[in-house]
Amino acid sequence: MKMENAARDYSDHPLYKTMHQFWHPVAYSSEVGESPMQVVLLDQAIVLVRIEGKVAALADRCAHRGAALSNGMVVDGVLECPYHGWRYDAAGRCVKIPARNELVAAMKPSVPAYAVCESVGIVWVCLESEPRFPVPDFPEYDDPSYRHIQGPVYDWETSAPRRLENFVDFSHFAFVHDGSIGSRSRPEVDTVEPWREEHVLRFERPYIKEPSVGQKRKMLGIEGDQWIAVANSYRVMLPHAVHLRRTFENGKHYVLMMAASPVSATKTRSFWWISRDFGVEPEHDGILLDFERVVLEQDKPVIESQQPKLAPMVGEEVRLELPVGGADAVTLAYRRWYVELIREYQARGQAQGVKAAAVA
Repeated sequence: MKMENAARDYSDHPLYKTMHQFWHPVAYSSEVGESPMQVVLLDQAIVLVRIEGKVAALADRCAHRGAALSNGMVVDGVLECPYHGWRYDAAGRCVKIPARNELVAAMKPSVPAYAVCESVGIVWVCLESEPRFPVPDFPEYDDPSYRHIQGPVYDWETSAPRRLENFVDFSHFAFVHDGSIGSRSRPEVDTVEPWREEHVLRFERPYIKEPSVGQKRKMLGIEGDQWIAVANSYRVMLPHAVHLRRTFENGKHYVLMMAASPVSATKTRSFWWISRDFGVEPEHDGILLDFERVVLEQDKPVIESQQPKLAPMVGEEVRLELPVGGADAVTLAYRRWYVELIREYQARGQAQGVKAAAVA
């Protein structure tokens, strides 16, 4: 099954094609400087480079002989190809051909330039010129009362929707995370009712008891038995980002922000932040990172085992899974919205195709 799934071509899959219209995270802002770097988004190799302080995102292939521009360097405020020295500005226009520079004006060579922006310490790229939704936000990011930790990126052999669904799936806590954020003694899941606000799917989980969390409990200054009460407020920002604000019984907050990037149809890179307004001393950062690392290590083999790896939202593949009412309310709401976006994207493409045919 693994070999069959790995060999499958998803390039024309409706879900995968629809992903091209969204903003996706591709690097932390702190990683991008004047030394070019390559990232891969939706199977497209992209070079990121900071030119005059701003990030540019270009196709990582010189128009001359196809060399990777990410192996080049910035010279006089433009990106120089390492092979024959062709130079490109931030818009992808070739501005110099050293061997025959008089041909620049006549040939007008260029490479594709992609929509790019920086927000909440992350570089975001969209492969289409008009992104469908705004860049995901992170309200606590600029709040000085919070301590922020940039989590190390991690890659999973799964699709971005699968990664997102794992984050908001409650019924696996008792079995995958027994003793950390769940307990086999309490497998029942409270039913939530998601609702939409613009490009955000929201839902709340009222105060529930979860296992005591050791050092975090001490940092919070909460005394008591082995259980701790916490309320969870979720914001899923289409297509693959989630903001979780956890409010403890003493009013303190622990925030997780995760944005999943589809490197390919079946490989996902995740960018994430931890924020807190308690125990803000830097020496506590390692405790929290270790805790989240354990949770992620518990999730990874389970999620990578799911088949098919690209979430089955459309076509015959929908029949491969049996959703459970109530327990899967969030996943169902998320997929329902995503399917609407897929159909909208397909309809827009068909309309553009008809218009192009009429013009021709």
